[in-house]
Amino acid sequence: MKILHTADWHLGQKFFHRNREQEHKAALDWLVQYIQEEQIELLVVAGDIFDADNPPNYARKLYFNFLKKLVPTCCEDIVIVAGNHDSANMLDASKELFKLLNVHVIGHIAEDRNRQIIEIKGNDDHLKAVVGAVPYLRDKDIRKSIAGESSEQREESLRIGIQQHYKEIETELKAYQTANVPIIVTGHLYAAGGERQDRPNSIHIGSLGIIGAESFSEDFDYVALGHLHRVQQIDKERPIWYSGALIPLDFSELNYAQVVCLIEFEERKIVRRKSIKVPLKRKLRTYKGTLEEIKEKLENLDTNVILDTWLRIIVETDHHSPNLSSDLEEIISDKPAEIMILKESNSNNGLWNNEPNEGLQSLQDLEEIEVFRRCAQQKGNILDEQMEDLESSFKELLGWMQERDLE
Repeated sequence: MKILHTADWHLGQKFFHRNREQEHKAALDWLVQYIQEEQIELLVVAGDIFDADNPPNYARKLYFNFLKKLVPTCCEDIVIVAGNHDSANMLDASKELFKLLNVHVIGHIAEDRNRQIIEIKGNDDHLKAVVGAVPYLRDKDIRKSIAGESSEQREESLRIGIQQHYKEIETELKAYQTANVPIIVTGHLYAAGGERQDRPNSIHIGSLGIIGAESFSEDFDYVALGHLHRVQQIDKERPIWYSGALIPLDFSELNYAQVVCLIEFEERKIVRRKSIKVPLKRKLRTYKGTLEEIKEKLENLDTNVILDTWLRIIVETDHHSPNLSSDLEEIISDKPAEIMILKESNSNNGLWNNEPNEGLQSLQDLEEIEVFRRCAQQKGNILDEQMEDLESSFKELLGWMQERDLE
């Protein structure tokens, strides 16, 4: 049994007003090709298919066309669960139709946990694998709010609720223990031990339900996780893996490996697990140094690229240069590159921003997250790693408010 695990596509994401359609289409086309070449039988997508709960039409089209291309291939089954960025309602809207094509979608959790158990069967109807499909577990789905509770009490209650849900999934999967087929469970959450931005064991702000590897039963043969964008194993003794994101979503993820995870089973034993690098059509680069060093790097910029290179530049100087942006833009005027972020850093660690997109004044031109970024910048200097955590919290709060409006 060959299984491919992926997550965190974030279709529809905008990067400083530029959409990622070409990058995502190329990655998904490659994914279809790889699935055919490797003869993958089951694809598991562990959440965050989309970047927002109301994705643009082109993002939905990418999603539907990807599934359409996979239907006639060797990949007989696809399991998709919602992430915290997804609209569970939107994903569930087409689940009954998709079920006819062996595309199994779980947006919301079911009151009957057995409905989250997906049997993967061959053409002769014999059982090949079983999946406990667990999407992102929202606060309101797994616990009741209590008036006056503290944040610590809420966090503990949420953690207990998540653990209880996996216990219930474990109970439903007990019946398959003797079938001698792989038992796979999904999750879109922060598991203790996961790393972000080279910061071991950092708390994923905005997602309080932190659980440990012990919350996943020893009876689970593989746990396919999404939410953290770096490929990693949570427990060296257990097959509990994040697959990482399909493409780098911002400059903080430049050092992450964009991969998908191949897992091959013989009965219930993993005989091969491999991280497969996703070929990227666009490069993101961060250059930091003196003005002379930056100019040299821009002069020698690689021009043999498919899509324009997006640049984040930090110039180390003690003197603010009002013409810096135009000077650097002139160097790359004939090159396939664009400066997305430009900052000057003085010796006292102060920053002056010279971002090309600072000129937009109308709120109608800005996404909610960009309005948030600008408000945050006005509050003073914020480190990149702090900003990423703040943005994560804001996005989750925004998603919660949008869900409430829909209700």
